[in-house]
Amino acid sequence: MIDVHSHIIFGVDDGPSIVDESLRMIEKAIKAGIKVVIATPHFQKDLFETERIIENYHKLYYRIANFDLTLLLGYEVFMNPIIPDLLAGSTDLTMNGSRYILIELPFDVMPAYTYETVFKLQLSNMVPIIAHPERIRYFVKNFYAFLNLVERGCLIQIDAASVIGVYGRQVKEFAKRLIKMNMVHFVASDAHYAEDYEKWYSNAYLKISQWKSEEYADELFSKNAKVMLNDLKGKVFEFT
Repeated sequence: MIDVHSHIIFGVDDGPSIVDESLRMIEKAIKAGIKVVIATPHFQKDLFETERIIENYHKLYYRIANFDLTLLLGYEVFMNPIIPDLLAGSTDLTMNGSRYILIELPFDVMPAYTYETVFKLQLSNMVPIIAHPERIRYFVKNFYAFLNLVERGCLIQIDAASVIGVYGRQVKEFAKRLIKMNMVHFVASDAHYAEDYEKWYSNAYLKISQWKSEEYADELFSKNAKVMLNDLKGKVFEFT
């Protein structure tokens, strides 16, 4: 399995505070069957220090040299109209230097500049991935707004904890609806603690296998992520 959204780097955001906690998360990820983790610390301009993120990423990377897991770097980038400018000619904020960028939206409202920002990213040959839309209350109330993002070419990542019901029945039902409609491309841990891998990740795989199929679960937990990381000829995933 490939986990495309994890706050596994210590001392940089609301994830683990010390390296030992990061190592415990990695141990639990391996136990859950994960071979690759893309670390995606929060990025919001002038709020989070990218220098510290890179420094602590490398510290953790070398500490797990003998672990059976590959650690890559990406970011969870908070929606901002200046993102296309920050990315101009650069892949510093993308998923492992690919064309794919993980975008976080506010939970209560969709900013007025969202569609324009998505369009500008696509003009630069970037592919936006929307992080955990099932947890965004605005989308739960306004499904048309969510569909608009999908129709504009955004890919969708939902959280394993949402599938299990950690965030409540409404979030779980929205996640289930998206899965039933083949509108999800990735399921990720969004892990902040070791328990997120231990309690939710594998159970979410089993739940999606029941809701849909084991083949579809494999796409969401592994196959689509491989396509993204390989960036095969710029191919964008299509609905099945």
